[in-house]
Amino acid sequence: MSKLHKIICDILALLKYILGFTLGNKKPIDQHCVCLPALKKPDPFLYSQQYLLSQGLPVTWDNPDIYIYQGNTLVDPHNLQANTNYTVVARIWNNSPDVPVINMGVNFSFLSFGMGTQSNPIGSTTVDLAAKGLPGCPAFAYMPWTTPPALGHYCLQVLLEPPDDSNWQNNLGQRNTDVTQPQSPAVFTFKVGNHVAARPRNVSFKVDCYAIPPLPASDTIFVAGAASRAISKIAPPVPAGWNVVLTPSALQLMLGQEQEVKAEITPPSGFKGTMPFNVTALDDYGLVGGVTLRVEVG
Repeated sequence: MSKLHKIICDILALLKYILGFTLGNKKPIDQHCVCLPALKKPDPFLYSQQYLLSQGLPVTWDNPDIYIYQGNTLVDPHNLQANTNYTVVARIWNNSPDVPVINMGVNFSFLSFGMGTQSNPIGSTTVDLAAKGLPGCPAFAYMPWTTPPALGHYCLQVLLEPPDDSNWQNNLGQRNTDVTQPQSPAVFTFKVGNHVAARPRNVSFKVDCYAIPPLPASDTIFVAGAASRAISKIAPPVPAGWNVVLTPSALQLMLGQEQEVKAEITPPSGFKGTMPFNVTALDDYGLVGGVTLRVEVG
């Protein structure tokens, strides 16, 4: 092969390479990249009324994941003494079977009894939360609390602050209840406030009697199958014979304003037992808050 012939062959080979590259005959560049899997995240949560309502589910404002102890004794949260030392306990879950949460912040606070009222910090702590299904899930956070000296009704709130989360909407829960021994009617008062919206809040109320259903007996859990996992989206209405009157029945609140609402609940003749009433406040843009009122007739 002559020198000229070799030069021509080299030029043709170079042209073939260039044309092949521009026409896509080479491997696309992403075939040379290392593809990393999507990072998994934890999902710490507790019973969160705001999140459940956003999913169209009924709620109770008497939170099943927040307890109150005095020493080692579980106490009735509806019968606390003023200016007394208690311990608030929060039960925290993880919906992720793969990723734990280390050193997660847990903030405790309380509101005066009502909806949208001012928050008063109690304290903060940290917990380690294992992945779902492992020992350490649920985890428990403990916080000392001295009740206010003034008699009244107070709403406990627990807020989770993990370093990362796949769902930030289910991290806030509250225990918000009142109990009275009625003659007739039972009378409750609670406040509704606007401390977040610069616009006026046009507040209306809805009342239902939803309560968390009891767990099935251990020998029926597996028999029930898929039916046991069904969740009703319909909250039970106020039963026939009961009368619930809210005064006022609607509010308009400016920024920084709070107003007291009176609830009068009259049981039907002959009723004995306990009945919960969930009062949920809504404005033009969504949820304001809620309380659970418990009427006990001995």
